[in-house]
Amino acid sequence: MDNAGRRDITSQAEETSAVELSHNLTTVTTEIKTYQSIGGQAIFEIGRRLKWVKENDLAHGEYVKWLESIKLDRSTANKFIKVSDNLPNVETFLHSGVNALYEIATMPPEERDRPQPLDSGETKKPDEMTVRELRETKRKLAAAYSENMANQTLLTQADKKAQKLQAQVTKLQQRDPDIKQVEVEPADYQDTKADLKAANEKIADLQKLVDDAVDDHNQRLAYELELEKAKADQEEIKADLNDLEVKRQNMLKQNAQIREVQKMVKSINELLDNFAILRNRLDTTMLPDESSLVQGLTEMADKLIENGQVLHDDLAHPYRG
Repeated sequence: MDNAGRRDITSQAEETSAVELSHNLTTVTTEIKTYQSIGGQAIFEIGRRLKWVKENDLAHGEYVKWLESIKLDRSTANKFIKVSDNLPNVETFLHSGVNALYEIATMPPEERDRPQPLDSGETKKPDEMTVRELRETKRKLAAAYSENMANQTLLTQADKKAQKLQAQVTKLQQRDPDIKQVEVEPADYQDTKADLKAANEKIADLQKLVDDAVDDHNQRLAYELELEKAKADQEEIKADLNDLEVKRQNMLKQNAQIREVQKMVKSINELLDNFAILRNRLDTTMLPDESSLVQGLTEMADKLIENGQVLHDDLAHPYRG
């Protein structure tokens, strides 16, 4: 579809997005089939109508059966609906299919337009990625989010404890001056200072643990990514080997066919030699008319002509089906 056609579809989607949908199931079904024939650019409008049918029970409790009647399963229909709910700016993703749009629609909103690094070393925006690259990116984002939440929890706990100890120290320092003039140090003052120092050291230790955990996670992630890449390479090699085996079998069949034809050609040449001898020695004037021998020779000559013509045509126009 050219750019002008895409602009027309985009304009139509923008104009119809505000139009109320029909409560007539036949009308909605016809609209969905029309958008299905257009292609990926109409995914948003299909999802919008699927949601309308489902929420308004236009199929009268037969939603799944109705989906089957328009050649959609529930999983695919849910993807269309997810796209229409989460990607209102569908113009950005006009070239993408429903699986790619679904992966983008289920990404965090702030990541949908942000360039992402890939295992291949490339950096792409989500609308430029394949479905496989989108899933890879989503796994990385989920892992990073989990790691960040765990680190934030550890730091928050350590920070709360440090704040509590600091508050105790501040409270001691702000006691009434008359009390400070009694040159007697509170019994728990040194213990509190020691606790504060220990808390600070604990925070430093926790920070180191967090840094080590992040490094370890990154190394583990790199290993897993290399493993996945190796598995993918292995699958490609296996596919290549299967293709080579098919070619080998075809060559074996071809060689067997050639050997068989060569034997037949030799036999036919011998037959043609005998036929030539018969033709040279035969005096047809000596044969009685309408005899079975004349009839048999005539039928044999007709068969040679007929089969020879068929073979000639087959060789001139071979069938490669």
